[in-house]
Amino acid sequence: MKKTNVLVSGIVLIGLAVAAGYLLRKDRAVVKTTGVTHEGGIEVLKAAQLNAGMALKTHLDSPVGKAWKAKDFVQLRSMFGLNKNVQDNISFFQASIYILDVTKPEWKPEDKQSLQGLQVAIAEYMMGKREKPVLGPEAQALSYASKVLLKFSSLPEETINALSHFYGVATAEGQRNQRDIVGETLLRLNPLPEKGRKIVRDKITSKQDPYQGVVLIAQMRDAKAAAELWNEVAKNFKSYPQQYRAMIFKQLVIRHQLIKEDLSSHLESLAKNSYDSENAEDAFLVGVRELNVVDKYRSDVQRIANQSRYPETKSMALSLLTISGGAK
Repeated sequence: MKKTNVLVSGIVLIGLAVAAGYLLRKDRAVVKTTGVTHEGGIEVLKAAQLNAGMALKTHLDSPVGKAWKAKDFVQLRSMFGLNKNVQDNISFFQASIYILDVTKPEWKPEDKQSLQGLQVAIAEYMMGKREKPVLGPEAQALSYASKVLLKFSSLPEETINALSHFYGVATAEGQRNQRDIVGETLLRLNPLPEKGRKIVRDKITSKQDPYQGVVLIAQMRDAKAAAELWNEVAKNFKSYPQQYRAMIFKQLVIRHQLIKEDLSSHLESLAKNSYDSENAEDAFLVGVRELNVVDKYRSDVQRIANQSRYPETKSMALSLLTISGGAK
């Protein structure tokens, strides 16, 4: 059996590398560490720190930086919008992300009304009617706008409702990317709004590609809602198409402390299906490691160590055997 290649579309891809990359790859047995151990490395590190400092100063000294520092919400609102060119919008939102990340401003009660007005304006920009489909730089600008919204601990209820409504009605082909970016914003809000929950639930119950839904849960910030959805996935595990089960199981088992279902009951099936399938080998090994049942499945782990054609799973199997008492 060949390794299953899964194409992840639209909403899953936006911000995935940053938002979910660690979660989806943290389960490798071999962890590589790097460190600066020589003069050349130290110089590179110093140069990087200097560049970061210069970039921060550049942003803070820019009109955008000065407006954020002064909490000049009127000026901030004038710096982006549908009446601006795409590059102006990209520059504004990109600088805003950097500034908010580094300065972490504290919002006082007297800032609330003006700040909410700015949030509403950003959301309206994201939902605004475009003459052309949102592609390339325009999609990048919207993605940056979404990230700015997500820098705030909360959004006005009216903004959440407006974003939810837009996601529900923006079904035209030319609105696909725009809708996906709004959807990705909703599912990363904490607490998760009902529309965000529906987005994820529609994905995890899909017969075509439920793994997209698993990826979305990994991006969520609402831990309670995420735990509930992980358990829904676990409960419905046997109903998923065979080609996705290994990848889904892997994501469940690294979160087994959240799961009420008995995940160990799936290991026997994974062991039988792990012959010459990297996904299945990987999921099986992660499962026996996380559930601490290496001894019970030692012969299968040994088989993978001896016969696997995939260097990473072969290495993981050998590591598990070594830790649990040595290869036979």
